[in-house]
Amino acid sequence: MTTTDSVLHIDQLTKSYRRLVAVDDLSLTIEAGEFVGLIGPNGAGKSTTMGCIAGTVAADEGEVCIDGVEVTGEPVDARRRLGFVPQHLTLLDYLTGLEYLQFVADLRELDEDRKAGDIDELMAITELDDHRDTIIKEYSGGMIRKLALAAALVGSPRLLVLDESFVGLDPESTHRLRTRLEEHCDDGGAILLSSHILDMLEPLCDRFIFLNEGKLVRDLASAEFDEMKDGGEVKNLTDLYLEITGKKKTLKS
Repeated sequence: MTTTDSVLHIDQLTKSYRRLVAVDDLSLTIEAGEFVGLIGPNGAGKSTTMGCIAGTVAADEGEVCIDGVEVTGEPVDARRRLGFVPQHLTLLDYLTGLEYLQFVADLRELDEDRKAGDIDELMAITELDDHRDTIIKEYSGGMIRKLALAAALVGSPRLLVLDESFVGLDPESTHRLRTRLEEHCDDGGAILLSSHILDMLEPLCDRFIFLNEGKLVRDLASAEFDEMKDGGEVKNLTDLYLEITGKKKTLKS
């Protein structure tokens, strides 16, 4: 176990697929209470980075620690401290929604009262109460994504890593889940959220990390971003994204 007090600490992370360097010497730290947006174009390394954090992708070099626990050296302990929703979901679709959340709660070693309370709360937030006894195979795409988000929140793990987790959700569900995620940070957790819906990230996150070609190219606090907007440097987060990735000039030409 490392001595870092950060909820997430990444040090010189590198991952290649043959000749393609997907993540290139990435280092960053996320503290308790931070809601961080991970932004970049397709192929920037966002999903690979998240996979390395979750332990589903093996890094070539570097270290990832969740709440002081090194992911490679202590994978089971690290995973208990993580709620992960990948972009492409694969759930145990032969279980009911209730059984799946109970399974996740047992993995996180929740006592029976906490397990029941968390599941009831999250079923209500995601409007899956009426489908708790339906097998996941019969869920719609939006219901599956809401169940995955509920599973990530069971037991309030210190770190949530969410990869395009709001795709396909209706506005009401998005609003309720956003509120619940903000409460998670208020309670001392931390969130790393990747999304191409920049209009959603802009008011939600208090920090923005930009990746491009596997490298961290900008780490910006929301206060600094607000100053840039007030000073007329950028109009919004999309404008900043286009500028950082060099796509602004392309659109003008």
